[in-house]
Formats: sequence, C-alpha cells, structure tokens
Amino acid sequence: MRVRQLLLVVALSTALVPGPTAHADLNYRAEITGVGDSELADLLDNVSELKSLEDKPPASEEALRRRADRDLGRLADAAHSLGYWDAEFSYDVDTASDPARVTVTVMPGPLYHVASVKVLGPDGQPLSIPQDEKKLPLKPGEPARTAPVVAAETALLAVLGDSGHPFAKVENRRVEIDNGTQTMDLTCTGRSCVSGRLRSTGSSGSIPPMSRSASASSPARSTTPARSKKRAGR
Repeated sequence: MRVRQLLLVVALSTALVPGPTAHADLNYRAEITGVGDSELADLLDNVSELKSLEDKPPASEEALRRRADRDLGRLADAAHSLGYWDAEFSYDVDTASDPARVTVTVMPGPLYHVASVKVLGPDGQPLSIPQDEKKLPLKPGEPARTAPVVAAETALLAVLGDSGHPFAKVENRRVEIDNGTQTMDLTCTGRSCVSGRLRSTGSSGSIPPMSRSASASSPARSTTPARSKKRAGR
C-alpha cells in the first residue's frame, strides 16, 4: 500500500513540474501592392514564397524576415522577365497585428521595349533577316522580355535557313539593356552555340541584375543587406 502511495506522489509531482515553454509559430498574411499590370501582379503572386508559404508559418519574426529577404530577388527576376528592368521592391513586417502582416511594395518603373534584333555573319557584317511576323517572336517595339530572346534565336536560325543559310548557328548572343532609353538590343553572331554575355549601357550607370554575366534565359538575382525595411531592384 505504501509503495502505491509513493508511486502516486511521484507521478503527481512529475505532472506538476513545468516543462519547457512551447513557442507558437508566427502566423502571417502577405500582400503585394503597387502593381498596375495584371499580368505582372499574377506572376509576382505565383513566384512569391511569402504568398505560397502562408500556410507554413515560420517559427519567429527573424525567420519571417529571412523568408521576405529571399522573396526580393525572386520578385525582381520575375519583373525583369516581363520587361520591367527598373523594378524595385521593399517590404515591411508588422508583428503587432494578429496575424502578422508582411506588405511588399512594388515600384515597377517603365516597361522596356525591344529596340533592335540583329544577326551578324562570321565577318561581323549584318545578315539580311526577312521580317516575317509569324516566324520572329521578338521584334522591335515589343516588350523587352527574357523568354522570347531564346525563342527568337531558334526562330532566327529557321528564318536564315529558309533564306539561303541552311547551316547557320549562333555563336554568341548579346543582349544590351539601355537604362537611358528603356530599350533592349539583341545581337546574334557566329557559328557554334554558346551562352551570350549581357551588359548594360546608359547614363544612369546602374546595371540590371540580368546584365551581370548571366544568360538571357536565367537572369542573376539581386540581394540586399538585411535591415528592417528591405528594398531590391535593379
């Protein structure tokens, strides 16, 4: 009997000893504001980790800010892909509300357009390109998007083949982003296909993330140092 009483006392004492405090995850809701272009708005919502991971809240405010930090580069890449090369992003975190709120503010800037599409032969001289609206996915005057650059290369080879250059191949693909005129110039040259080099020109002196030794199909990301209010862009 005494043994049972002793075991009962031990069990009650153990139950009353406070254990380690459980930390609840930080529930939050994210909002992306400042976008007038519906296509850009939809793309940003789709690529944003802040939006897609709302149902998987981080363990702390610090973890939430790290998630927001990662989002800045993803959002900038997405904006560039649609031709918004001056796009800038910033965010604020409000943990006083329940759930916490993360507001991402977008300043898209002007939509860049294609200024020229050139094809040079091995001697550096321009080749004549038939301006076939159905065959060329990237033409002067259109938005300076990244995906059509690669598609234009393939289409150009087909057009050149039809116009007397059956063995044409692209050796170099150069894309120039001009911040002063908000335009893109595409130049293809050579015989064997390798990735091109991108560079930026313009009086502003700023270099878009895509221009830093990245291919047109996979622009480099831009990151910013950690701080309470984050901003990313060109």
